[in-house]
Amino acid sequence: MRKLAAVLSFILVFGLSAGAYANTAETVPEGIFVLGLKYGYSFANSNFGRDFGTDTRSVVGDYNITITGADLDPTVFSTDDVIGRLDVDYAAHGEEIQFTAAYGITDSLAFMMIMPITHAYQKIDFNLLDSNMHMVRDRNGDPFIIASQSQYESGMYQNLGMKVSDNVLNADEFREVLSCRANTAICRFRYKPIRTYDRWGLGDVIFGGRYRFYQSKMWRQAITVFMKAATGRHKDTDDIVDRNFGDQQLDVGFWYGIDFMPIEPLRFNVSFGYTDQMPDVKEKRVYSRSWDEMGHSAGTIPIGSWDNKIRMHRDIGGNWDLYFGFDWRMWPFLTYGNEFYFFWKYEDNYWSSDKTYGANGVEFTPDFRAMEFGTNQAALEMSNFLSFSTIDWVIKGKFPVPFNISVGYTFGLAGQNFERNHKLWVALDLIGSIFMLESAESSSPENTEDFQLPGRTADNGEGGWQSPVAHRKGPRQFTRDDRTRTLMNMMPSTKLNW
Repeated sequence: MRKLAAVLSFILVFGLSAGAYANTAETVPEGIFVLGLKYGYSFANSNFGRDFGTDTRSVVGDYNITITGADLDPTVFSTDDVIGRLDVDYAAHGEEIQFTAAYGITDSLAFMMIMPITHAYQKIDFNLLDSNMHMVRDRNGDPFIIASQSQYESGMYQNLGMKVSDNVLNADEFREVLSCRANTAICRFRYKPIRTYDRWGLGDVIFGGRYRFYQSKMWRQAITVFMKAATGRHKDTDDIVDRNFGDQQLDVGFWYGIDFMPIEPLRFNVSFGYTDQMPDVKEKRVYSRSWDEMGHSAGTIPIGSWDNKIRMHRDIGGNWDLYFGFDWRMWPFLTYGNEFYFFWKYEDNYWSSDKTYGANGVEFTPDFRAMEFGTNQAALEMSNFLSFSTIDWVIKGKFPVPFNISVGYTFGLAGQNFERNHKLWVALDLIGSIFMLESAESSSPENTEDFQLPGRTADNGEGGWQSPVAHRKGPRQFTRDDRTRTLMNMMPSTKLNW
């Protein structure tokens, strides 16, 4: 069944990739915590090509193909027997809400957690054109087989008491073939019905830590390590339109970041990292793909027979990441940022260590080429954003709540086997000190002579204490240094808010 349902394997990829952004070498100051909420909307109206570059192709271009009877059974049908030409209509978008929490354990070590909640919407419809074959139903009215024009005209199935449609095969009958569950020759796929997909789900939760090991007036260097837990729901192998909210295997990775600050309001960052995706074992259907005489792909075949499920090993390709960006604090309350993010992913590898048998009980060797095809990916994305912060006003005692709000746009510049994404997002971060949670007694008026006004000069001459541990008379005040370091950690990135 080589090209049958070529229509149905594309899924809008939205949310977290295998890697993580790391756009600063700064850490959250000791005793400071940041709670963040980020909302993003994403859509992709084209795909990048098979080779890295700016050329794009339609998201449905790989699925508008002609399916022949020879794809169903080359021993019975020829390429002149046409099941139909697929004409696919596809609309999709995604949303994601990220909850983040970060805390400065020391002045050079911070911890962070990111929990993504993802919404996926995709509407798939298709028409079946130019068919010259007919649906054959058994006496119970269930799909039995698809007959060629010559078989229809010979009356061979009608003579067996079966009903053969006078009209050629249409899209509704094609959908029925994919989801019927009768014990007949053609009902061997048994997928859930094709429908509009609209669902929210938890993604893979990320935990990580950053250690800043070098600091000077103009330079900072830090290492970030992270782990992505397998908390996201994996797609159902019996559901063509289902999508992954996570890849259901553990990821571990690192980022090495360098900050360069030639003048006070301007900061550049270069970071690179690697993410390793741990191998696992899943039960999945093995589907096929058409190949031309030169061995090139001639169409996507995203379906497999219901009885062709096997336990397969997955070794998802790891990916290298490279980041370059800058942010410029134009005013104490407004920052502009620009960033470029590039990732390059190795091809996935599938294999099975179990003996596999077909419906006829004959052992066979699975062909995993279709599942591995196109999984080597790369993308170059650019983001621009504006961030508004109240921290400077809080320091001066002019505003009570320290927060940061940002808006941005991300656009795919080039890629390989990847969607050309458009992303609009807004992020809100609330900042506080752990010492705000101390008892009322420790923050009573007689114990807070140096904290009565946020802007009042204290030991460090900038409206706050130099250390939240050395002076614990009350809630720690934010200093200008805290403002700078905290904002560096909140500069929104297009993937993770590191």
